[in-house]
Amino acid sequence: MEKNKRYADIFKASHRLFLSGGYEAATIRQISDEAGVSLGLTNHFFRSKQNLAGLVLDMVLSFCGSYCDRHPGCGDPLFGCALHTRVGILYLIRGGYRQFYLEALENDVLFQRLETKPDRSLYQIAAAYGFPVDDDLFLLYGNYVPYHCQKTLILNKEKGMFPTISYQEIPDYMIISKLEHFLDGQVLQQALARAQRAADGILSAIPKAVPDDFLLEFLAGLI
Repeated sequence: MEKNKRYADIFKASHRLFLSGGYEAATIRQISDEAGVSLGLTNHFFRSKQNLAGLVLDMVLSFCGSYCDRHPGCGDPLFGCALHTRVGILYLIRGGYRQFYLEALENDVLFQRLETKPDRSLYQIAAAYGFPVDDDLFLLYGNYVPYHCQKTLILNKEKGMFPTISYQEIPDYMIISKLEHFLDGQVLQQALARAQRAADGILSAIPKAVPDDFLLEFLAGLI
């Protein structure tokens, strides 16, 4: 029990520091001090700040996903993928997690998480819509292409590039880059339009930060 409590204390401390000051400003020593544990124990449990940040991102996106999954349309994996992508990206870029998210992109924290926990939605969409996907196409279009689309657009928009593309459009570009190779354009655009309408309602209702009850529920799945 004491071991689990220490693990939870470190995770909660990292969430607080990432939320308040971003990824780069927080150090493992600061996280350890905030949690009231030794530096060695933090490294023992989590190995690196990048691993901790990846878990925090998993939690935030899981929290967003819990709202998306309540929508009755999520039985369609194409709509579900578009909705999850849209809500997750806009939630991160608009609110208190913005600095953390931008720095996580800059430091490839998201990419590291994709390598250990790939997004498998392309297989689900392929099964539902009847197109073939082998493992190479899954990695290329399901994971690498949308991630690099996201990183390129968002980080370069921060530098003043892509002025005619709004942040609201970036999730759509990610989904298009993922699926235009496989699906009819009209089918894709219809799913994106439905996801846009549904996401507006979700984003207006979702709390600005992950609440403690969800954080504890997420932690229970890790410990």
